[in-house]
Amino acid sequence: MVTAASHPARRTIRMNLATVCRYTCVMNVSDAARALGVSPRRVRALVAAGRVGAHKTSGRWEVTELRNRPARSRPLSARSRQMLAQTLHTRTLGDLAGQDRARTAARIGELRTSPDPGRLLVDWWAGAPPGPGVLAANLVEHARAGNRDYVGETLRRRPVEYLRRPEVLADVVASERTFRRMTVTQLAQAAGVTAADVRHVERAHVVSPPTTRRILRAVRVEPTALPDLAAP
Repeated sequence: MVTAASHPARRTIRMNLATVCRYTCVMNVSDAARALGVSPRRVRALVAAGRVGAHKTSGRWEVTELRNRPARSRPLSARSRQMLAQTLHTRTLGDLAGQDRARTAARIGELRTSPDPGRLLVDWWAGAPPGPGVLAANLVEHARAGNRDYVGETLRRRPVEYLRRPEVLADVVASERTFRRMTVTQLAQAAGVTAADVRHVERAHVVSPPTTRRILRAVRVEPTALPDLAAP
């Protein structure tokens, strides 16, 4: 007797978040959404675009192939999610140091440059609540809903900062330079200033407004205020 167990090519495989469709398989839209980490609505859009194989049976979509599924990233620990959420909220690395600072900065850089940052957020948060942090929660919710364009545009939006206090300016410049994996020398060259100018800014020393603006322009930050030259 021929059974489904003896013919894996005919087996219906129920997908979960950790499995890949390796056989000819059949699943409903909800199962496909869980497998891909997106919303059912997004799955239907992928079917319409021809990026997911499917056919209709009795008026319902049956997904038969998940094409070109990217490798998943490992979920982050609660502590790593908290540091990333805080950095997304403040747009700076703040008091983070050592490996915490380096890893969080690398994740911000990856989100900004990825063609699908929503996919990363879905993987990193896995089934965890979307918080902490208002911006992180908003981005994770939109990522899970498949709103790829919104997530990408939000992450790549040019930050506008009030930088009246030298220490705030220092944090913003040092953080943006780290997100972009630039050395002090590389930032100085990109800004057309000296390395000493960059170091002065990152040490909360006041330099001339034109020099400060050139440095900020090189890291794509739009200031609404700068430190007064008379500031200590």
